[in-house]
Amino acid sequence: MAAVSRLILFCIFNQATTATVSPYIQILLRNKGYSHSVVGVLLAVGQLATVIVPMLVGMLSDKTRKTKPIIIALALLSSVLFVPVALSGSLLLTFVSIFVASGLYWSAHPIADGYETRLLKGDASKYGLIRSMGTMGYIVCLILFGLTGFPDETSNKSICISIAVVCAAFAFVSFFIPEDIPASKTEKKERFTIRSLSGKFYLMMLLVGFSRIAQAVIEKLLSSYMMEELGLGGSFVHFVALGAFCEFLMILFGGRLLQKGKISAYSMVFLSFVGLGVRLLVYYLFPNIVAFTIAQTLHALTFGALHIGVTKFIAQNVDQSHYSVAQSFYWAIATNLPEMIGALVGGFIIDSLGYRNLFAIYSVFPILSAILCVLFRKKLSTSDYMDKN
Repeated sequence: MAAVSRLILFCIFNQATTATVSPYIQILLRNKGYSHSVVGVLLAVGQLATVIVPMLVGMLSDKTRKTKPIIIALALLSSVLFVPVALSGSLLLTFVSIFVASGLYWSAHPIADGYETRLLKGDASKYGLIRSMGTMGYIVCLILFGLTGFPDETSNKSICISIAVVCAAFAFVSFFIPEDIPASKTEKKERFTIRSLSGKFYLMMLLVGFSRIAQAVIEKLLSSYMMEELGLGGSFVHFVALGAFCEFLMILFGGRLLQKGKISAYSMVFLSFVGLGVRLLVYYLFPNIVAFTIAQTLHALTFGALHIGVTKFIAQNVDQSHYSVAQSFYWAIATNLPEMIGALVGGFIIDSLGYRNLFAIYSVFPILSAILCVLFRKKLSTSDYMDKN
């Protein structure tokens, strides 16, 4: 129980760092005077790093099981590397620094997921509890930002201070997490190859990745919409927090349902595809604050259901010796790469066609993922490692 408590605290601060980066990165770049098109390109550069770096760090973590020092190093480096992204007057330096900062910062999340899944032996209920508490840390952080006015969304220096403080706190908390499970002699000798993961795994990642092109709207391009189109100002973080609260409920209770077998990993992922398509269509069809508020509650499906569904799918279909690599693949190839494409193209669509057309166009991707998910249901709904996890 003590180990679970430490993992909860670890996850709370891990997700709190996300509250300082994810909602503000687009705003931070807009504050520098860049157009939506340039911002889209810069966000895509950052996303490119999150495709490459986490896979390398994930393989290092699986091989050495030095998870604690790796995560501490990533947190400390992240606390300072976003400074040139925010404050540099050079576009070239901004390109370089956002690549390095994003790659290292976003490596911590898949490493943490693989580490937690391994320690919990694939228990979706315990993972759901820990991950939902992490989401609560994210929510509390956002609410505090909104109530205190810190960071000031118009000041990149203020945003940098918030990133540095929370990342440093995360590094401190990481000193007290349990040691990772050592790799067995067999695992140490086993070299990871593409064939180490099954065709079923790659098929699921393909469907997830296709839908995540549209998720770029939610994760990368929605903050400016709330500020510039809906006129929410600094209170936009409360609407982000609303979505995160619904995510919290889904992860907490959905994890229990998964562990009890009341719902399958496949069904969770399918629901996430449907939820994302509906969410974007609501944005498109009803461009008002009431409809927007209702649509934010669908974050329970668009991220919450997807994340616990994929995590359970990995526990059921990937050997534990490759958990970190599988989680890194999910984040890097099936999430960050599609979001890179979505952010890159999305910036140009906003400048030329506006946000409403962006929502309509991108709703196609999760809808197609849902259709393909149904077509491949028989293959995706079975488990290769059920008895082991």
